[in-house]
Amino acid sequence: MTKSKGKLKRCPACGRFFTCQGDDDCWCEKVRINPRELKIIMNTYTDCLCPACLKKYEEK
Repeated sequence: MTKSKGKLKRCPACGRFFTCQGDDDCWCEKVRINPRELKIIMNTYTDCLCPACLKKYEEK
C-alpha cells in the first residue's frame, strides 16, 4: 500500500503553504497542545495551522 503524499494547504494564520496528511498520519498529531489553547485555535481558525504557527501553541 502506498502512503498518500497529503494535501497542500495554506495556513490561515500566516498564509504559508504546508502539507497535511490528515487523520492519524499527519505531523500535527505529534504536537501536544493544552485544551485551553486548542479551544482558542479552533475558535479562531477554520482550517489547519502550519507547523511554525502550531508550534507557537505547543505545550512546553
